[in-house]
Amino acid sequence: MWTMVVESAKLFRADRWTVSYFTETKFAGKSAYRMRPLKELADERRSTVDPRQYGSEPIVYVGLENVRSTTGELVEFSPRPASSIKSRSKTFRVGDVLYGRLRPELNKVYLAHPPVSEGMCSGEFIVLSPRKDVVLSRYLRHILASSFVTQFASKFTVGASLPRMSTRDLLDIEVPVPPLDVQAKLVEQLAQIDQEIIALRSRLDTLPAQQAKGLLAALSSGTPVIEIEVAT
Repeated sequence: MWTMVVESAKLFRADRWTVSYFTETKFAGKSAYRMRPLKELADERRSTVDPRQYGSEPIVYVGLENVRSTTGELVEFSPRPASSIKSRSKTFRVGDVLYGRLRPELNKVYLAHPPVSEGMCSGEFIVLSPRKDVVLSRYLRHILASSFVTQFASKFTVGASLPRMSTRDLLDIEVPVPPLDVQAKLVEQLAQIDQEIIALRSRLDTLPAQQAKGLLAALSSGTPVIEIEVAT
């Protein structure tokens, strides 16, 4: 049976009783660049608003359900009536990064950029405003979604039925921070891959219908060839 001793002073400083918090997290990843805590890279945007003051007016509101795990794409998103949001919401602006603190193992991290670059979001997001002299927004989004951060998902969550990560714990996590010129080169490639993911997902969504249509066409013409439209 595994056991360990935790000093009372450390226990009270931690202000929690979860065993996982006191176990050592071993991470095999390495970085050629300086490791810095997230609190040196971004500030939490704490502004909130009550959506109901806008009545039935359509508003931009991002919920956890609108962010795809790992890739951070928006899913099933459209403006919704302000009156449908029953609690105060956080606000975000272009370039902000929204980190899902509820069940952080789901790895929901959204970069606010066109076409949805500013608006309101669920209080279950930690909204981070990057310090532009230190970190680029897209780099911050991807490093937050990487194993440098996700390795701590279970270690830092508190709560049984609705486990959450606190802003303090998130901002204390250290991540590699290359110089801005290196980040710019990485971000250019990351953006290209992001676009490729979107294109491939769109292609995947249309293939079943094309397959069925191609089969019917082949049977109708008597030609044993199923033709599929190739995306350009």
